[in-house]
Amino acid sequence: MKEPEKKNINMNLQEQISRIQSMMGMGSKNPFIYDNPKFVEEIENAIEKDGTSFICSFVASAVKMLEGDDVKIYGFSVDKNPDSEFFSDEEGDEGHHFAVMNDRYIIDPWIYNNYQDYESKINFNRSVFDLQNKDDKKIIKYLYGNKNNWVDITNSMKEFKDLFPRTYNELINYHRNII
Repeated sequence: MKEPEKKNINMNLQEQISRIQSMMGMGSKNPFIYDNPKFVEEIENAIEKDGTSFICSFVASAVKMLEGDDVKIYGFSVDKNPDSEFFSDEEGDEGHHFAVMNDRYIIDPWIYNNYQDYESKINFNRSVFDLQNKDDKKIIKYLYGNKNNWVDITNSMKEFKDLFPRTYNELINYHRNII
């Protein structure tokens, strides 16, 4: 087989994989869909309908399920990441988990409705932070601290569909309809 033919086969295979992922509700390639408050609400509903709290680990797992291999899940303990001022009230080994797409976009729907300033009651109203955008550097440091203190926990996280067997299909279908 000639080299150009091999290249076409590989491109076609990648294209097919991408199409299959899209059909399964995975791989939107658009992190900013997570800034949609209705979508954040759907993620929250998928978790809470199953009788669980809307915690960051489950949210990160949902993003991983929806976006596939483009996403890694990271976490940090507050005591090992003192630069994360937002979580400074947490104690000991408490911390935070979040998704990162393509080593660039932090996707954290858990943070969307949290207050960035408790006294003025101003919410973040966003879930996506761009590691390459200089305008996001300050808020990323405030929320997530020093990137060197993040731990890749992707392989140790349970899959969302296993955690939420009654509701994961609803979330996949919603995701499929907005991408």
